Amino acid sequence: MKKFMALVVCCFIYSGIWAQQTAQESKLSKLISEREQLVLQYQYYNQQNSNFWGKKSKKDLLAIVETLKKIINTDTELIAAVKETSIKKIAENSVKEDRVHRQALQALQDQRLIKDRISNLQNQVAAMENQVNLRERKVKDMEVQLAEREDALYGKDKVITVLAVAAVLFLIYSIILQVRLSKAKAKPHKKTRKTT
Repeated sequence: MKKFMALVVCCFIYSGIWAQQTAQESKLSKLISEREQLVLQYQYYNQQNSNFWGKKSKKDLLAIVETLKKIINTDTELIAAVKETSIKKIAENSVKEDRVHRQALQALQDQRLIKDRISNLQNQVAAMENQVNLRERKVKDMEVQLAEREDALYGKDKVITVLAVAAVLFLIYSIILQVRLSKAKAKPHKKTRKTT
């Protein structure tokens, strides 16, 4: 409903402006046609030679002067109407130019704002990329430290495991040797008992 009302108001404004322009144009055309008629009237009176000697009479001269006065008045009205029309057109053009100028300034301001925002966003992206790079370096450093610690820890564990396996093998070997030695000592005693 609001859009419809706005459309109706715009139509009234446009029709009012159009009516003013049409009235102004009709006034100009009326004045021009009136002037043309006065010029024709002047030419008619100027060709009259109704005097006794074939020259212009006093009545003809007065008619010519009255016609010239009317032509001058019409010309004055025409000039005023043309000035009014030109002033309106100049005002409309200046309003349009002012509007265009304001729109251009607004566009420039918008462009500056957009450039500033883009610059700020680029700076934020660069800062975030730097933070990501720093974190990646920290992670890599921590991974290297962890690998070194694991190598050191597993290196010690490997040595301990090897030594433990070696100790177990020595223990098993010593047990085997002990068992053999005890078997070897026990066998000759049995033989000597049999012989005695």
